[in-house]
Amino acid sequence: MRWVGVLLLICILGAGFLYMNQDNTPRPAWEWKPGPYDPPVQYAFIPEDTECHGWPSSPTEEEAEPPLIACTEWRLRVNYKLGKGRQDIGLIFGAGCGGYRRGVSVGDDDCTSDIELHDAASQVQLSDSERRGVPLRITRDGHRIAYLSKKYLQFVGWDLPTAQQKAISPRLDARMLDDVRSVEISPDGKFFAVSFAGDQPRLLVTEFATGQTTTLRGFCAILGLSQGASRIAAQRTCSDLVEAGPVTILKRDGTVISEWGSAASVGSLSPDGQSVVEIQADFGDDGDEYLVTRNATTGKVVKKLKLNLLSEPSDAVGHAWLSNREFIVEAETPEPGGSFGYYRVNVGTGVSHRIRDLGLNPGGTVSLGSAFVRD
Repeated sequence: MRWVGVLLLICILGAGFLYMNQDNTPRPAWEWKPGPYDPPVQYAFIPEDTECHGWPSSPTEEEAEPPLIACTEWRLRVNYKLGKGRQDIGLIFGAGCGGYRRGVSVGDDDCTSDIELHDAASQVQLSDSERRGVPLRITRDGHRIAYLSKKYLQFVGWDLPTAQQKAISPRLDARMLDDVRSVEISPDGKFFAVSFAGDQPRLLVTEFATGQTTTLRGFCAILGLSQGASRIAAQRTCSDLVEAGPVTILKRDGTVISEWGSAASVGSLSPDGQSVVEIQADFGDDGDEYLVTRNATTGKVVKKLKLNLLSEPSDAVGHAWLSNREFIVEAETPEPGGSFGYYRVNVGTGVSHRIRDLGLNPGGTVSLGSAFVRD
């Protein structure tokens, strides 16, 4: 009989019990140090049934003010072979093994796990009455992520197979967190970027191998990094909602290659740095939506393709490039909070295919890698 359930065996194969010292006494979550972990992360999500979605509560009598890190809800979804590769991550996680995946029967050693990443902030408390969500990013190969560390109060890059973590921002207080606008990783995972608005808008671009950071001043939103961060798409517009405004294409050293005005909200930069995409909606009777590809250097429209994700009405939301040819789009329901699933769209032809490895609604907030997408 095939089974799906929680395997404590994973804990034995892994690093043992969560947050335990060598003498088996509990230690605080913020002392956690990751171990090496080989299976690639497919995507990260925040469960819909989390207990941390409520409005901020007042501090307790013991607290002078609310804690800066309000919630740590991020989960990492991974698929892997039981006992294959290094899985000494240092966190307990259950596994569902066997059964079916993508509608196909799989063996008892084919497992899926959701890892609770207790060090990754999902919401921060900026004041007694204001919270803000915090992004988490995943590289295309699923082996590196970027997140706000509860332990260090700074954004970190984490290479899972080597268990290396490196700072990609300074230590942050509530004011600096309020200024954060974007967190991105280059498609090859070599460069991490964090952008800030406020009185000193800037991009911090960090090379993971060396830990060296370059500061590019005057920009406060990142529209994407190409391979090796040889090209960076950014904006000088510093409003909370980054909409129509000049798009600047930069080199990693800050040299401006080009700058052009955008007629609509622009999506992300392609891995080769040659294109940017945006989703345009026709607010007429038909309500059609289009995937528009622009030349990254000139801003000129190269393709405008009607999106035909479903036969029923849906709202298209762009997520990430899968390759230089395909872009991931989610079909949201007309009612808030629902999803019809995720699709890979060919930017040259408009042909789309449902991504079967990603459920209709895996969580309230989702961050995608590309390791889960198979032909």
